[in-house]
Amino acid sequence: MSTITLSLKNIKCEGCVKSIKTALEKHTNIQEVNVVKETGAVTIKGEGLINSNIIEELTALGFPENKKGFFTKLFS
Repeated sequence: MSTITLSLKNIKCEGCVKSIKTALEKHTNIQEVNVVKETGAVTIKGEGLINSNIIEELTALGFPENKKGFFTKLFS
């Protein structure tokens, strides 16, 4: 089993948390999803997880990755 931890934007309420969990838990290869609303941290545990696919799906839901760093600031 592998684990992915992401930092996401726009997680503001329990409805947001539920939307993320519902979207990700429908995938048979994902066994566990934990969301910390206060920090935007999302931890996903499962088999054969592909970061880019998960990030793409969460971005489409309105929860883009919270990238930090010099280049992100330059191009955002």
